[in-house]
Amino acid sequence: MSPNPIDDSLSTFSGRTRQRYQAALADFSAWYRDNECYAQTNGEDPDYELLSPVEVQDYMQYLQTVRHLAPASINLRLAAIRSLLKYLGRNLRLRGPKQVVPPVRALSARELGRLLAAAEGEGWTDKRNLAMLNLMARAGLRVGEVVALTPSDLEINGRSGWLTVRSGKGNKTRRVPLNSECRAALQAYLAVRPNTGEALFLSRSFLPLSSRDVQRLVSDLARHAGLTDVTPHTLRHTFATRAVEKGVDLATLAAMLGHSRLETTGRYLHPTAERMQEAVEGV
Repeated sequence: MSPNPIDDSLSTFSGRTRQRYQAALADFSAWYRDNECYAQTNGEDPDYELLSPVEVQDYMQYLQTVRHLAPASINLRLAAIRSLLKYLGRNLRLRGPKQVVPPVRALSARELGRLLAAAEGEGWTDKRNLAMLNLMARAGLRVGEVVALTPSDLEINGRSGWLTVRSGKGNKTRRVPLNSECRAALQAYLAVRPNTGEALFLSRSFLPLSSRDVQRLVSDLARHAGLTDVTPHTLRHTFATRAVEKGVDLATLAAMLGHSRLETTGRYLHPTAERMQEAVEGV
């Protein structure tokens, strides 16, 4: 076995997922060392080559009854353990607690219009902001994918456009089509973008923007537009929800969003309040 199987097993994950899984495995190890039932380990870390489902089940029970963690938090820890065991050639057959998936928050056409209007302006940062909003709301990009883009990732001409996402979830690469609004917003930004740095989207000091920068920006623009609870992920949800309503099939949508499982994309089948209201009008 590798001297450090945990680090080796997490090497293929993105930075955020890797950090969360490392923290989850550290939490499990701390519980294991301190658990009186496993006193024979003499305070040693668990041996994942010999770890049994019973031990993991005891840990899940502790998370539920003692720490009162939500199902999502428990399943994250279970996923980290399962991933490590899979790396070691083992299969953990153990289900986590059932999660209640909340309805997907998506902006209405009016709300999206107000948000985009709030970003309009003549400065180069205004055009940058409008281009980023369009990529999230009209191309479905994750915030981390937006800030990782470079100008060479874009292919834009008069009638079509594509971008290549090279740092998608799970380090997967995909090509995403750009509609006319996205192309126009990107071309307007590229025409005034400072000619410096490799990142497509730059800060006022000409450094690459971070995901946190974009999250704050979206929050500020939403507040200016009179909207609440709007995040970059809200914009991605908005794109997916509008695509489903227009009849885009799940396989195509999954490819555009970079989903590896259709079940994930299926979350966008939940009807919006606006769609339900339209449905009853003609009844």
